[in-house]
Amino acid sequence: MTIPSHTSISHRAPRSRKAEAVSIARLALPIVLSQLSVAAAGFIDTMMAGHYSSNALAGAAVGSSLCFPFIIAMSGLMMAVTPITAQLTGGGRKGESGSVVRQALWLALLFSALLFVGIRHMDPVLAWMGLTDEVVPIVKGYLEGISFGFPAIACYFVLKSYAEGIGRTKPQMVISLLTVPFNYVANDILIYGKFGMPALGGAGCGWASGLTFWLFFLLMLLYTTLSSTCREGAPFAEFSLPSVPGMGELLRLGLPIGGTIFMECSIFACITLFLGVLGPVVVGGHQITLNYSGLVFSIPLSIGMALTIRAGHAIGAGDPEGARFACFTGCLMAMVASLVTVSMTLFFADGIVAIYTRDPDVMAVAVDLLFFAALYQVSDSIMITSQGALRGYKDAKVTFFLTFTAYWVITLPLGYTLSMTDVLVPAMGARGFWISLMAGLTVSGLFLGLRLILVSGRAVADGKEREASEDSDERRWAA
Repeated sequence: MTIPSHTSISHRAPRSRKAEAVSIARLALPIVLSQLSVAAAGFIDTMMAGHYSSNALAGAAVGSSLCFPFIIAMSGLMMAVTPITAQLTGGGRKGESGSVVRQALWLALLFSALLFVGIRHMDPVLAWMGLTDEVVPIVKGYLEGISFGFPAIACYFVLKSYAEGIGRTKPQMVISLLTVPFNYVANDILIYGKFGMPALGGAGCGWASGLTFWLFFLLMLLYTTLSSTCREGAPFAEFSLPSVPGMGELLRLGLPIGGTIFMECSIFACITLFLGVLGPVVVGGHQITLNYSGLVFSIPLSIGMALTIRAGHAIGAGDPEGARFACFTGCLMAMVASLVTVSMTLFFADGIVAIYTRDPDVMAVAVDLLFFAALYQVSDSIMITSQGALRGYKDAKVTFFLTFTAYWVITLPLGYTLSMTDVLVPAMGARGFWISLMAGLTVSGLFLGLRLILVSGRAVADGKEREASEDSDERRWAA
């Protein structure tokens, strides 16, 4: 897609760290609250299932580990809408974003249908995992319940990404905050069997999540339809059949983004699956640590998503120096925030775990693992903010391969060796996987940080070369 070379003064204005940090924070804060709300829904699932029984917690943990990597990958695929729309908006071509949204909705329906079918045929995977007879039916019920919400959440991702691309991040915050109490009530009714409903236990978490997905979509659809700012892009002005060129552009950017996010999420899912043989206590402790890590991870994740918007707008407006300045400022903000969350995790580990469960055995495992989870938060913040910034440049393919190396060449083999074998040290159980996560995330953060320096520097150099060429042409015409 051709981007005009003109420069928007609004994107060049913030050149102090403070001014740029404020601009990023205005975008990131609603996303943070939205991400925390989504994570709160996961916390509610984990807490309520854990209070029901350890088997319910284990079943919900395995079920979410099987399906959420695919859901998050689908969200990554739809994230392609954000940088495309952001660059169009920055270049003064917002009206062209409507066709992007319509093609993305077709992709959302296609991929959600494939996921719906696949997630309901997981029996071979469950058999391979060697789960206890009590946990297997809970996992199946969870997957059946959550799968009926797949089309809704996929279309929600499209509309959310469109709103982000045009610089509107508050709607997702409001919607996420509204869905948290709904998710709690749905869990309470379906897990414990209130108001005449059967008590579904851990499977009720899946059904509650499926219902919540539909509420997400309906509220975002309502906003997109009524908002005058969203209507400027004309996403629903006309009906569009699937277009190979339009869907192709989305896939070229979205597949690497979705693949990268899938690898990140699936590495945690694989770890959960491997730990399944160690029993529900270990899985429960691991799940608590994972859920808490997701809560604190939402801060750098949201800053990274804000950087996609800031960088995309600046690149679209022909201001690569502004894009680079925004990206480095955002990475610095994420690092400072991560130092705060590291301190909180180390000092308040016992209190954090006590919120999730009363089981002393599960608590002991979770407190132990939280120590390792705290240690990788700084490198994790560099990794995710660099990813978000690179998306603003539409740079996704190299990120995919760098992430693959960090997670699947380093983290998983090392983690399995440390946790499940005596090759290097006596088998460490869950500890070994979390130690390997520290190693993998550190490598990933280093690789992606260097990639951001390279890509942003190249964009600045290209911009200066283009300006010099334009000045030369102007002097030639003047002569």
